[in-house]
Amino acid sequence: MKKCTAYLMLFLFSLLFATGCCKKELDIKEASKAYLRGDYKAAAEIFLPKAETGDAEAQVNIAFMYYCGMHVNQDFVKAAQWYKKAADRNHPNAQFSLATLYENGEGVEQDIEEAYFWYSLAERQGDEDAKRSRIELEQKISKDHIKYLKDRLSKWQPL
Repeated sequence: MKKCTAYLMLFLFSLLFATGCCKKELDIKEASKAYLRGDYKAAAEIFLPKAETGDAEAQVNIAFMYYCGMHVNQDFVKAAQWYKKAADRNHPNAQFSLATLYENGEGVEQDIEEAYFWYSLAERQGDEDAKRSRIELEQKISKDHIKYLKDRLSKWQPL
């Protein structure tokens, strides 16, 4: 559960975002409220169907629940799959979380170049932690691979 501390901060930010200014649908607000009061079952029952219909915020939240094993069995592979779906939709928390999974080899094969790619996308959206992580990884990747990754980043488009 110690690994979940960093993700908890991202998740709580997502919950605040989902319940704040952006007028998300009532069910996402209700899921967020259920989560905050510790009713993970109710939260998962709302987040999962929304995630399945492509709601990036719900995808991030259900991914976090799989990562930490909250009402669902802990499953890093499913967490990575849900983070990837939201990351492809340009969700910065999902991009950061997916990068971390690639960096640590949790739920996906360890791949620092893929981690670099997703950290870079999160960094583009102002994530300072992603920037620091990307800079650290840059020291471990060859210049040719950095050039390839930068070219890939220049062509990337969200779904």
